[in-house]
This record gives sequence, C-alpha cells and structure tokens, in this order.
Amino acid sequence: MAARKSLIEHPLTQTLIVLFLRWYRGFVFGTFLWRHDARLLRLLRSDEPAIFAAWHQDFVHTFAYFSRWNPRRKTYPLASTSRDGGLASAAAEGMGFRRSVRGSSARGGAKALLQLTRLLQHEPDASVAVVCDGPRPPARVLKPGILALAQSSGRPIWLVRTSYSNTRVLRRTWAQFHVPLPMSRAVCVADGPIHVPADLDREGLEALRCDLEHRLNTLAERADAAVKRDQGRAGYTPDSAPTPRSGGSSSA
Repeated sequence: MAARKSLIEHPLTQTLIVLFLRWYRGFVFGTFLWRHDARLLRLLRSDEPAIFAAWHQDFVHTFAYFSRWNPRRKTYPLASTSRDGGLASAAAEGMGFRRSVRGSSARGGAKALLQLTRLLQHEPDASVAVVCDGPRPPARVLKPGILALAQSSGRPIWLVRTSYSNTRVLRRTWAQFHVPLPMSRAVCVADGPIHVPADLDREGLEALRCDLEHRLNTLAERADAAVKRDQGRAGYTPDSAPTPRSGGSSSA
C-alpha cells in the first residue's frame, strides 16, 4: 500500500496524468455530443465570477467543461491535500487549469479557505471550482467549506452536473467515479445562482448545506435520466452552442 501511494504521488506519475488528460481533453472530450444548460453556458462565456460545485464522481469532466467553453476565464480548482487531492490537482491541470489551491475540510481546510478568500479579494473576476464531497467517504455529502467561501467572497454558487450515455463506473472507488466513453451523448445541467447571506448564522448555514446537498443530488439524478432519454430518441441531435474559444488557460 505504501509503495502504491508513493508511486501515485511521484512527480513522474503526476506528469504522465497531466499529459494523458491533455490528450484526452483535446481528442476524446471533443467527441461528446452535448446538450447544454443555456444559462450556465452564458455564464461560462462571460467573466462574471462564481463558485462552481460538482460531486467527486464526475468532477474531471465537469471541470473540463468549464475550461472548454472559455479557456481564458480565471477559475481556480480547489483540491484536497490528500493523495486523491494530488490526483485531482494533476487532473485539473490536464483539463486546462494552470493552478489549483490545495486544502479540504479534512486537512488544511482553514488555510486553503483563507488562501482562496485572499485570492478572490485581489482578483475580483476570479472564480473557483470545488469538489464538494470527499476527500473521504461518504460520497455525495456536501461539505460546509463551499458555504463559508461563498459567504466570505460574496460570490454565488452554481451546482453543476455532467452525465454521459456510455459510462464506465469504477466500482472500487469510494465515489463510484465515472469514466465516459468517446462519442457519448452528454448532458450538462446547472442550478444557480445561489447566494449565501453574509449574516447567516450557524443553524442557517447547516440548513442551507442540507438544501444544496439535496439539490445537487437531484441535479445528478435529473442529468442521468435526461441522457438516458436522449440515448433512446431516434434522430437525436445535440443543442447548438458557440464554438469553444481557443488559446489561453482557465487560471492565471
């Protein structure tokens, strides 16, 4: 187990992950047939700041969706300090982001939150992408850090889910990680903007946390059901969308 952990955390392994995902994003990701959420797409094409939230099981492809439609947008992924966080940080770089902020609710969370808060204060047009469960089980249980970040920064939260018609589920992973296959039909759905009042107390924050968890789980079920319906339709054609912008990166 220690040898496996050391191999995963080795710089060469991280570099190979980045290179593979860059190839994957450029080739495989471009084969997906998308049905978009029009409001989210308009937001992504703009410079309006936000906090984007996704579950661990689909975050690689959901984050890649963010960077694909506006590579110049300043968006900083938040990755945990755990081994999974190292993989998440490498995955984010491979999917078009220059830099991640490391921290989680389990370890280094306060430091990462402070770092992000300061960063957002100095960069008023910057956004954040957060994997809002993990880095340990149970899956699809929302951690409170995203609420504190939204409350301190004044940025709205957008819950986002991407689902795919042909997906392999890695059953041995705690999050049941999804790996879509090329040429899949894909659906992106979103719920937002959701504002966290600056004066919301602890009880109010916990009630909102439970509400957002329920809404993101409902969003996941809705996206999974929608992509199955699309797969069964004869003559399916994806929604039209602007051509992805080229050049640049999603984080300065």
